[in-house]
Amino acid sequence: MAHRDKSPDFVEWEYYSSPYGPVETWIADDNGEIVGQYSLQRYDCYFFGRVVRASLAFDAATHPDYRLQGMFTQLGAHSLREEGESNVAFTIGFPWVKGIAIPGHMKVGWTKLGELSIYAKTNLADHKSQEIDEVMIRRITHFDERFDCLADAHKRDLPIMLKRSAAHLNWRYLQKVGYAYHCYEIQRKGTLVGYFVLKIYATGHDRTLHIIDYILPPNSVVYQKVLDIIVSFANEYAIRKANLVINENHHFFEFLKSNDFTREERHFIPIVHRNTNVVHQERLMNFRNHYFTMGDIDIF
Repeated sequence: MAHRDKSPDFVEWEYYSSPYGPVETWIADDNGEIVGQYSLQRYDCYFFGRVVRASLAFDAATHPDYRLQGMFTQLGAHSLREEGESNVAFTIGFPWVKGIAIPGHMKVGWTKLGELSIYAKTNLADHKSQEIDEVMIRRITHFDERFDCLADAHKRDLPIMLKRSAAHLNWRYLQKVGYAYHCYEIQRKGTLVGYFVLKIYATGHDRTLHIIDYILPPNSVVYQKVLDIIVSFANEYAIRKANLVINENHHFFEFLKSNDFTREERHFIPIVHRNTNVVHQERLMNFRNHYFTMGDIDIF
């Protein structure tokens, strides 16, 4: 995974502007020189219907001259112990599959949840849209308090799910520095029933439309309308592929599969660390329980 250049404004957004407070960062210091880092971004999470505090591990790094000396393991152990003492029930991470960090994480007591797949649709030009009047989808530039109720209504779509409150969604997608997200709300019969977020990813002349995040009702008519809008957006920008990450246990998955979304070779291996006994061990370690989108991963 390529390293990203982070401007001061981006760092300010990422480390200090979250509605859940500043990032917890632990460093290794050698005579005044920072030689290692372990960062944890806290958030609220639904766990089988109740709200607990969780965190995302990211920006873990070791200076090349200090590798293979046990420093990464010590940083991780200290950071996660502090999370437990601060009543952060568990921590999620998305280490690079081909990187060197996973063995180090395992030494600290992390558990691999399984393979989080990327599914893509490439035959966008062949898609036939349908006339669906009962569902209205519109672009939005702000997530209001209705989205707090929406998140709560969908907290059992999968039982372990980041609490996608209005404050979190505004921070994550509309205040993020250097990224352009396209946010849509879904209404049915005048009532908010869902949302989704898109982002264009360009490498050279190739473009991919990332379906970054979503809450959707389990309804085939809504699914169809959402897909129609996604394909229309892609065609408008001459994009040939749309993709997303999804737990195959999510109710949207079978619709995607029936509409020619196929699994890519690339995937993520989310890892989890239980910090307190507030959450049930076996439930936490069961991959089928976790609601993941690209928006849960800090690189997108």
